[in-house]
Order: sequence, then C-alpha cells, then structure tokens
Amino acid sequence: MSRKRDGLYRRGNIFAFRYKGSDGVWREKQTGKRDRQEAKDFRTDFENDLKSGTLPTHMADWTLEQARTWWLEFRKPRIATGTIEAEGYRLKPMIRLLGNVKLKAIDNVSLDNYVTRRLSEEIAPWSINKEILTWSMVLKKAKLWRRLADDYKPLKTKASDIGRALTRDELRHLAATASTDPDWMAAFYGSVLAANTGLRGGEIKKLRIGSLDLESRRLNIRRAGTKSDAGARTVELNRDATEAAARLLMRAHELNASEPQHYLMPKHLSRISHGAHKGERGYDPDQHQQYWDTAWHTLTEKAGFPGLRFHDLRHTFITHMVELGVAIGVIQTFVGHMSARMIRHYTHISSGAARKAVELLDSDPILTPIAQPSEGKVYRA
Repeated sequence: MSRKRDGLYRRGNIFAFRYKGSDGVWREKQTGKRDRQEAKDFRTDFENDLKSGTLPTHMADWTLEQARTWWLEFRKPRIATGTIEAEGYRLKPMIRLLGNVKLKAIDNVSLDNYVTRRLSEEIAPWSINKEILTWSMVLKKAKLWRRLADDYKPLKTKASDIGRALTRDELRHLAATASTDPDWMAAFYGSVLAANTGLRGGEIKKLRIGSLDLESRRLNIRRAGTKSDAGARTVELNRDATEAAARLLMRAHELNASEPQHYLMPKHLSRISHGAHKGERGYDPDQHQQYWDTAWHTLTEKAGFPGLRFHDLRHTFITHMVELGVAIGVIQTFVGHMSARMIRHYTHISSGAARKAVELLDSDPILTPIAQPSEGKVYRA
C-alpha cells in the first residue's frame, strides 16, 4: 500500500483514504475512483458532507419500499391515523414510476422526470407537491435531501381551497356514466353522498354500518373519522343521499360486512402490498377502503370532467345550499369545519342569493311604485 502526501492510497485499482467519524473513530473510505484527481474531488465532497452533517446515513442504501415501510412505522406513534394513511398513499407513486431503487439513486433528474410523469397522469400540482414533500422528509432522515433541495422547485398552485361546483344536470350525467361500469360504483355512490351532504371523502370511507339510520334518513359522523372536534356531527340525508347509502349498505352485505362495527366500504385485501395482510384476497370489513383514485379518475374522464376532484363535490353541496338561501351557520352543521377562506367565499355567494330571495317578493307588492324623482323635484310619502 503506497500513500502520498495527499493521503490517498490504493486498494487494488481503487483509491481510498482514512477519515475520523463523528464518534472519533478512524475509518477507511473507498472512493470508487481509479483517477487520482477524481478521487481527490470525491474526498473533498465527502469531507464537506461530514463537516456539515450531511453525510448520507446507512438509510441511503435502503430501497424506496424499505424506506416507506420504516417511515410509516416511525410516524405511527407520532401523528394521527388519517395522516399516516395519507403519507402511505403519497409515497406509493414514486415507487411505481421510478422502481424500487435505492434512496441514494434519487437525483434531481429523477425528481424532474417523476413530476413530469405525474403531470402527464393529470395529477393536480398540489397533490404532486405533497408527494415530494413526504419523500423529502424521508430523504432528510437519510441526509440526502440537501443535495436535491437547491434545484427542486415545487409546482405553482392556486392559493385557494375552493373547488369546482357541478350543476344538478352535470351530477345526473355523472350518474348515467357511472352506471355503465360496476367498478365505479363504490366511488360513485360515495360521490352522491358527498354532493348531497358535504361529507369529505375520508369521512365517507370511514363510515361504519352502525352510523346509518336509513329509516330516519340520517347518519352520525364520529370524532375518530373527522378532521377536527367540530367535525363530529349528525347529518340529515335527502332522497339521493339515502338511496346512495342504501346501495352501499347492500354492497357491504354482499362483501360480508353486516355488523354495526363493520365499515360500510370494506377494504380490498388484494391491493395490500405489504404487512400482515399481504397476499390475501377478498374484503376485510374491519378495515375501511382507503383509495378510489383510479376509479374516480377513469369515471370523471369518461364523463367529460377531467381533473374533477372528489373534494369538489363538497364544494358542490355547499354552493347549492347557499344558492338556495340556506344560512352559512346552518350549512356548517352539515359539513363541519370550514376554513376562513371558504366562509368568505360562500358569504359572497350568499349575498347574491339573498338579493334573489328578497326579489321573489316583488311578484306580489304591497305599495304601488311611484315615478322616480327627477332633478329639482321632491316627492313626499
């Protein structure tokens, strides 16, 4: 082993060097380079990472699937169940599109290609940003994110949580399209509930059979399945919502979900890719459905509503209620929490609805209109 003053020496045909770790222990690091100058550059980058605390950890050699599994277990005791489910879902597309590569294989080109492919799948920029944000937290744990952060720029999104509202005719067209494919039924019946109650997609997926009272045409939203404490509430059902709930209940019975504690929308076990239930078939009534994105995407594309979000149906319900003259406070008893931005938006719509409502009285006036005052004349009552 020959060593020059630059501290590099050969291990076979590869240059190596020694360094002192953060624990004070001397170790050997192979550069993987045969050229001395390239080996020097490698060592310089390595020592800079070591000094700044950005030297990749052992996690860098994990595959994306290993990292996803570890992250969800790490987060489980720290965040809410709903957030765990959301993060688990957001981590999946990158594994599908990039393959189960190692974390250290992700570079800026990989991220750019990933974003481009997700946009080509007509995924909303807001959702893509959330996916990258979740992976960035994993990569930070592996000390790999800093080398990507300077070049990565989140997609621009609209600074609004207000979506698109469908008309009743558009909802009927969506229903007619959904009736042509049984695979769309679960997502569609859920959409009817959302458009007629203002329920969120997550709240619908977490409904238990015991929460339904079809005879009284109402359902109960429990605290465990809501976004905030204010979300726990009783929701009155109109005819369409009652019919949709009844059809979901029939479907649940066909999938062996019949007890009050069973979920109205049981989980499809064949779609589980890891964990205790991996490789199983059928439906588990003790677990709720988590995703219907594929069905929803193909249904809305077929119906001619590309880019329509399931959450837009909540906006549809609120808009229809406001246009019918229902007070914002009453609407909140249906839908639970509303952001300040949403309240300002719907209050603006409500002003127009109020004007139309009072003008309905003009068809049966009490006073006979008099001529409008002209300049220089005063009319007394």
